[in-house]
Amino acid sequence: MKTKILNSIQQWVPESQKWLQEIQKYDNNIADCIILNKTANLCVTKINSGITEEIENAREIIKIINLLYQGGNQYTRNIIENEFLTVLSEEEALIILKKYIHLFPSELKKGYIKTILEN
Repeated sequence: MKTKILNSIQQWVPESQKWLQEIQKYDNNIADCIILNKTANLCVTKINSGITEEIENAREIIKIINLLYQGGNQYTRNIIENEFLTVLSEEEALIILKKYIHLFPSELKKGYIKTILEN
């Protein structure tokens, strides 16, 4: 049975379809980690492209992650912080940080800042 994270990302992030075969061979916890990490890297690519449509697409993906984060239990929040927000926080340039903060809804913004401070 798929987790809420897997179902949501597969439903709302079309690019995730190409990751399905790789993810299916892992248990749900590892699959959640992999898909969140790949989704974060996809967002980084889209944001760094500088293309308005791609940036808007990244914003939509972040909204989905935010819904999961807001409605999730402690496990869900932790895995989003560790596998999604950590990837985004590794971008060091202040300009990139401002781009990301601008895209995040307030609840996910708090988790992102927390992740930056902890790392």
